[in-house]
Amino acid sequence: MLTPREHHVLRLLARGMSNGEIAAACTIEEGTVKTHVNRILTKLGLRTRVHAAIYAHEHGLVTRDTP
Repeated sequence: MLTPREHHVLRLLARGMSNGEIAAACTIEEGTVKTHVNRILTKLGLRTRVHAAIYAHEHGLVTRDTP
């Protein structure tokens, strides 16, 4: 189960944002984004952020209208 912050980071990652862009959007440090991404990958059993983006799209976490 992802935390609300991890869920938000996953949605932004799936929109193609870099760690720096995610950090700016969430007003957190880039290192914190990296930690969130690593936890997301671990919790979901995924290997790369590309897999995480695919997961988010396949599970309806991101749509064309998602900000």
